[in-house]
Amino acid sequence: MRKFKQMFRNVGLRSRMTMSNIFIALIPFIIFSIVSGSVFLNQAQKTAVEHTAQMIHQVSNSMDVYVGTIEKMANYIQMDLKDSPLFHMQSDLDADWQMESAKIRAILENIAGSHHEVAGILVASKNDMYVSTGMSRISRDPFAEESWYRQAAGAPDEIQLISVVAGRNIVTNRSYSVDDVFSLTKAVQDPHTGEVLGVVLFDIRHDIIQQSIKGATIGEKGFVFVTDENDNIVYTPVNDVVYRVNPQWLRDGNMPVNARIQGGSYQIRSELSGYTGWRTVGVFSMDEVMAGVNTIIYILIASIIISLILIVTVSFHMGRTMTQPILRLKQLMKRAESGDLSVRFDSPYNDEIGALGWSFNHMIEQIDNLIHMVYVEQKNKRLAEMKSLQEQIKPHFLYNTLDTISWMARDYEAEDIVKLVDALTNMFRIGLSHGNDIITVQEEITHVSNYLYIQKIRYKDRLNYEIHVEESLYPYKVPKLILQPLVENAIYHGIKAKRGGGTVYVNGETQKKNMILTIRDNGAGMPQEKVEELNRRMSEHSELDEKASFGMFYIRERIQLCYGEQYGVRMESQLGEGTCVTITLPRDKEVKDFDEE
Repeated sequence: MRKFKQMFRNVGLRSRMTMSNIFIALIPFIIFSIVSGSVFLNQAQKTAVEHTAQMIHQVSNSMDVYVGTIEKMANYIQMDLKDSPLFHMQSDLDADWQMESAKIRAILENIAGSHHEVAGILVASKNDMYVSTGMSRISRDPFAEESWYRQAAGAPDEIQLISVVAGRNIVTNRSYSVDDVFSLTKAVQDPHTGEVLGVVLFDIRHDIIQQSIKGATIGEKGFVFVTDENDNIVYTPVNDVVYRVNPQWLRDGNMPVNARIQGGSYQIRSELSGYTGWRTVGVFSMDEVMAGVNTIIYILIASIIISLILIVTVSFHMGRTMTQPILRLKQLMKRAESGDLSVRFDSPYNDEIGALGWSFNHMIEQIDNLIHMVYVEQKNKRLAEMKSLQEQIKPHFLYNTLDTISWMARDYEAEDIVKLVDALTNMFRIGLSHGNDIITVQEEITHVSNYLYIQKIRYKDRLNYEIHVEESLYPYKVPKLILQPLVENAIYHGIKAKRGGGTVYVNGETQKKNMILTIRDNGAGMPQEKVEELNRRMSEHSELDEKASFGMFYIRERIQLCYGEQYGVRMESQLGEGTCVTITLPRDKEVKDFDEE
């Protein structure tokens, strides 16, 4: 109950008013519908069950009577033929064959003619001689080897019913097929010794079952069918549902059985005949039983719907004037929560809701101003940090360059000093770039080339370098001074730390929509643990001091500030083999100068 109350409190005001009115108004309708529908349904089901049981019993008794009649005919033939010489003849060349077979055929035709349900009769002897009406053999295979003959000979005192007659060594001479009949067999015994002399075979039309079932009506969709002791269908009306009835349902003994068949609801009952061993099964549609109940339910539902519409309409109009301003304010709050701070609440009311809307507008304005102030402050802070990072690199490099010029002035001629000074001048020119932070790839490569030339002059054979950048990348613009700090790291931490010197490789290539710039050296390298730590700290934007690869982190900050988090710097290195730093930049994404923002 407490949970229900809590849920009710969380529902909107208009919904609560509407729900309360509906709940109060619908209680009597619901109680009446449940009680009346339950009583009517129980009575309808009871009537249908009783009617089905009665029909099944009637059909089962009728079949027992019919089969009993056929058994009497079989007994009559057996008694009439028990002393017949037919059962002792070896072939149709016997002198008495023609006369005896004609006599027996007349008896069979007389019985078949007076009982229309008898489709054919065949008398087979143990010596494979036979006389029939309406039937003949297909091949010379012995009758004694057929299942119907063996079943009768195995139980000579009882009749045998065979529901499936296909596959016999017998063909019908009349206009019926094996699917239209079932068979009854009875052994003919020697009255003195009890020896089985032969078997009488009856083919009985399904008409006798059909006539019994025809009078059994179980609604429009209900029907009755018959199965044998092996669950084979003896006879069924034309119906797709019968083949969906699971035989196991009939054997379980739990009657009745309710089942869903082809989208319909059915109840199944059966009765087993102790005489024939056959089972009469009745199937009636629960949907038909429910049809009458559904009519009452539909009327009740229609009444409930009409009442519900009236209640909702009245409740809606009553609560609209109260809840509409609140819902409007709620929508504006959701928009503000998603980031739209341009929303404002405009209410014609001067009540408590109007005062709440004015407070909401004032709060949104304050939040908008605060966000703008924080944005400007953070933008200025980042800009100052980038400028500071750039200025920290220039004095460091200038010191090294001036030291190189001083060293060359003592040991070399003036022409080399001129070249060195020219290279330094070009570096300063590109480094300053008229105050712009964005230059072309070609200008950045020129800057790095001048820097490497200066360092080559300083370190002589200890330092070599190669630059291979696709010319197609030259027009693209990048933040300046993103390669020189990495080249400087390669020299001072890679080549210089390795005995005998080494080579710095600067490469640039396109890769899909990106440009890939790499600075690789074959210097001292570094341990894998240190490489992983540097990559991790760069991905986490950790704060580092100047001793922790300052230039690489400076470049990472500039790239991500210009292009976003998906671009940046990645390091790979192996101790004693060298280091490779990869810069990934977009080719087609425009980058703005920091000073333009």
